[in-house]
Amino acid sequence: MAPRIAVVGSINADLVVQMPKLPGRGETVSSSEPKWFPGGKGANQAVAAARMGGNVSMFGAVGDDEPGQMCLAALSQSGVSVEAVAKVSSPTSTALVMVEHSGENQIVVADGANQHASFDSTQISSADAVIVQFEIPESVIIAAGKAATGIFCLNAAPVRTISDELAELVDVLIVNEHEFAELGKPQSGLVIVTAGANEVVAYQDGQVVAKSVPPVVAALDTVGAGDTFVGAFIVAYASGASVSQALDRACAASALSTLKLGAQSGMPTATEVDSFLNSNTN
Repeated sequence: MAPRIAVVGSINADLVVQMPKLPGRGETVSSSEPKWFPGGKGANQAVAAARMGGNVSMFGAVGDDEPGQMCLAALSQSGVSVEAVAKVSSPTSTALVMVEHSGENQIVVADGANQHASFDSTQISSADAVIVQFEIPESVIIAAGKAATGIFCLNAAPVRTISDELAELVDVLIVNEHEFAELGKPQSGLVIVTAGANEVVAYQDGQVVAKSVPPVVAALDTVGAGDTFVGAFIVAYASGASVSQALDRACAASALSTLKLGAQSGMPTATEVDSFLNSNTN
């Protein structure tokens, strides 16, 4: 039976431009034709979880505008329930995503409707896992943690201090190596630290319990790879996989997601990840 996943988080419209190299301070560079994609860490993780087999509901907010309609349509097409997403007077939050031909990126997020994210406590409490990120107000995140009865996963990005109140609620913390270093203090519980194409390490109460190395692929666009990892890991973990098994699955999904442009458009299905893992073990 598919695990029930509730994602409380951000929904963004991403304006993506590609260029030979990312601009430095005060520098102007030419780019390709701009393209719009649905995004936001919350929405991305919801799509990743749904494609990996989760029964996913999205909780957040969009503006009553065309970018918001695009984002909701993309979520629905990926099998994510959007019935609980609020439409508010603020514009849909927007991200400017600059992608270097090497696959590296820089992102600037203009906040809007995400600041009005909300959720239904009843549906949160019935979920097997709840995923949150730091692109929505902390008061909403803490309320979600208190309502959660299943696994409560915090993706602490963009990184900011984790309050003691929030830390006590978190079952699984997922961060990249830079976010982990910036947090600056040991975290209790299960902590997953990603490092791009390098080794992923899982800590349980400060002790290493599992490691996994992402498969090598010819990356086109790394935007959304971290979100793919989060969604894939939580679906596997909530389905009963061990930490090690969930890491391997999430690493494969994350690598596959870099083969196409756009955060959500490149996210693989469970079948594609199964096929990839089978072909690499035979």
